[in-house]
Amino acid sequence: MTFRLRGRAVMARLAVAVAAAATVVTLAAAPGQAASAAGAGPVSVQTVVIPVAGQQPVQAYLVQPAGALASSSQAGILFLHWLGQIHSDRSEFLAEAIELAGHGAVSLLPQGIFPWVAAPHGNRKDVTAIRRQLAALQASLNYLTSRSYVDKSRVAIAGHDYGAMYGALLASSNRVVHAAVLAAPDATWGHWFVKYWLGFTGHKAAAYKSIFAGLQPVGHVARLDRHELFQWAGQDIFVSARVRQEFAQHAPHARVKLYPGADHQMTDQAQADRDAFLTRELGLS
Repeated sequence: MTFRLRGRAVMARLAVAVAAAATVVTLAAAPGQAASAAGAGPVSVQTVVIPVAGQQPVQAYLVQPAGALASSSQAGILFLHWLGQIHSDRSEFLAEAIELAGHGAVSLLPQGIFPWVAAPHGNRKDVTAIRRQLAALQASLNYLTSRSYVDKSRVAIAGHDYGAMYGALLASSNRVVHAAVLAAPDATWGHWFVKYWLGFTGHKAAAYKSIFAGLQPVGHVARLDRHELFQWAGQDIFVSARVRQEFAQHAPHARVKLYPGADHQMTDQAQADRDAFLTRELGLS
């Protein structure tokens, strides 16, 4: 999957600098940074290591306002990244999380493994791999909500591509999640696995796709109702209109934004709409 580079240049450079450091740093709003972040105060970006039972720990960015934080004073956002050419790792939403920290949000950005690093096998091992990745992301959500300064009534998940697919499952099974933004998810796991990795056809492809029954993202999007936002790209070569319709059927009351000229990578307008939605849902400043 390859995509064109676009985005906020200043914030993107900031994200790269923080990602390279991978340590506790304090950042102040810089001249030329997005207006919504100007004057918001210093932000702490820290790499944390989250233990997961029976598997390797998760590395994640923890982004929050610098300094001591009062109990239950911050909203919490779990950002789940995409698989793509640009920032195909936990840094995808880093600049956005830094900006939102100035408005009262603590964000956790975990690194995904399957299928970002580990490729599908083409058998039931892939079901196990999805469940293990879900366990790692569940541990990440638990870590975020266990922070004393995170208000457990103001927690959201925002994901893109595979991040949105896992986000759908997490949001469905965790009552602590109040809102979710799902950008360009596929409806099922097997479709992209077959098309971009495995090359199965006919009965073999159908049999493989059937093993994910009960885990399909499209079957886990009904709970949040109007507290859920779907973001779709009109020029998306990976997500069809039929997929959009499937999600609409399963979550008929969710909010929907379509960006007619956007490709799968999405646009700055998608970020602006996502942040506006999160601001309303989480009571950010």
